[in-house]
Amino acid sequence: MNKQVLIINITRMGDLIQMVPLLSRLEEEWPGVAIDLIVDKEFSHVASLIPGIRQVFVFDFQLLMDESRVRARDMVALYQDLARWIQPLLQVGYDRVVNLTFNRRSAFLVKYFGCSDERGMTTAQDGSFIVKDPWMKYFVDFHVYRQLNRFNIVDLFSLGGSGAGTFHPIRLQVPPQIQEWARNYLRQAGNPHAWIGIQVGASDPMKAWRPEYFGQAMAHLSQQRQVGFVLIGTKKEEPDVQEAIRCYRQAGGQGILCEAVGQTTVPQLIGLLEHCQLMVTNDTGPMHMAVGVNTPVLNVSVGHVDFWETGPFGPGNWVIQPDILCGPCGFDKICPHHACKDHIFPQEVAELCLHLLGVRSFPTFSSKIRVYEGGVNDDQLGTFILRAGTEDSRVAWYAEYWRQYWYESFTGDSSQVPFPKASPPDWHDCEDLWHRMAPQLNQLCRQADTVLALCRQRPIPVELLKEGQRQLSVDTLAMQQIARSSLAFGPLAMAFFRETFSLEAATLAGMAEENARAYHTFRTRAGEHVTRLAERFTHDPRRIRYACEIG
Repeated sequence: MNKQVLIINITRMGDLIQMVPLLSRLEEEWPGVAIDLIVDKEFSHVASLIPGIRQVFVFDFQLLMDESRVRARDMVALYQDLARWIQPLLQVGYDRVVNLTFNRRSAFLVKYFGCSDERGMTTAQDGSFIVKDPWMKYFVDFHVYRQLNRFNIVDLFSLGGSGAGTFHPIRLQVPPQIQEWARNYLRQAGNPHAWIGIQVGASDPMKAWRPEYFGQAMAHLSQQRQVGFVLIGTKKEEPDVQEAIRCYRQAGGQGILCEAVGQTTVPQLIGLLEHCQLMVTNDTGPMHMAVGVNTPVLNVSVGHVDFWETGPFGPGNWVIQPDILCGPCGFDKICPHHACKDHIFPQEVAELCLHLLGVRSFPTFSSKIRVYEGGVNDDQLGTFILRAGTEDSRVAWYAEYWRQYWYESFTGDSSQVPFPKASPPDWHDCEDLWHRMAPQLNQLCRQADTVLALCRQRPIPVELLKEGQRQLSVDTLAMQQIARSSLAFGPLAMAFFRETFSLEAATLAGMAEENARAYHTFRTRAGEHVTRLAERFTHDPRRIRYACEIG
């Protein structure tokens, strides 16, 4: 009998589209697999455009938001409705449940199925929240060291929901009647040499390039090439779109404007994007739609957006990012200046568009930006290649190092991506830090083992256990403060921290055993990590052995 997989993806439209390559990866893992999808009612129309799904199950999950407590019905009644709705699905007998929504509602839902193979957020027996699968844990943690992440969320979904395999692009299926509707819609607007999709707005103003800059870039582009612009967005983005149009006309824009803001369904929007030769956009759901219909994308990546995480996936897509010390900023930051948006000049965006349309050579750029081209690396994962600008050499070295380290650690395979021959840029600092950390880690492992032994005693020596756990917590915090400030050890410390809070056991002794295992895993990983760094710095086996045996 063919395998059956259930995917839960209920919060964002972009996540649904970025999930598409996972379906191909599952088919690669289990030929003939049957894949069902649970989505929120709001995104059911998007799910209908995703190929490879056997059945889509729709529920109004918005009713389960916290604000529902002020409505006429209470939370218990709403969850009872969900329990009744899900009953038929419990009879299917899924071989794997993949949760791509990292919130409490979805975690309870996963556990309700009782599947032995759970991926993503779920709950332990006591109801606490845990994350299963190393790639899914990485997904939860990588924001702490965003500058070092080199995995697109598309790949994290595929790796976590299935495993390593061949590269699969995002592809959506557009019904013929929608394609015909889009042709007629654009035909009525005009007949330029090329249509360019423009998304001026974004769900968060922080990640939107200034409307006036969009208008100026469009004007410059229209003066060099007979193009038309398809302006898209939601009704609430209408003021920004109108500002872009005003600036476009003020700057002498000459191309046709097809204003489709708030006038299309999602399938119709995708149909319009399919007929565009290029899309210029902020980081938005429609950006992923354009990728899904093979329309090249130029993503203006500003604010708290990091294109390595959510940028346009795969070959044929490009990114412009400001080169600014404070960017990308944190999700919790409130920026008083938005200076990153002023680093990207409209004329340079227009010149790059002309290159992507095939009518200009690759332009030169100011020192204030970086330009990246999307691609596929030798591990069959999406990547971005720097085509203009410079990167911090230390951050770039460790970003590639950690990409390779996590890939090899989680898959058990050797990375096929050639690693730069350069030595660790701060190897001597790493050695000094390891001198301090190694004895601490050895001591922490002994303390964790002592706590475990106390938990196994009968009766449990409560006071001794409380004191042992208290001291372990104090010493662990001291070690983490040392490690987390380092690009060489911080990511390992974050992974360890996650493991100490993802305990599945139902008994005190069981949790203590998992906790002790996390300490020993951290100690082992750190030792192996130092070995790898030493090998990249020196070929002297005595020095490598010395570095690894400190403490």
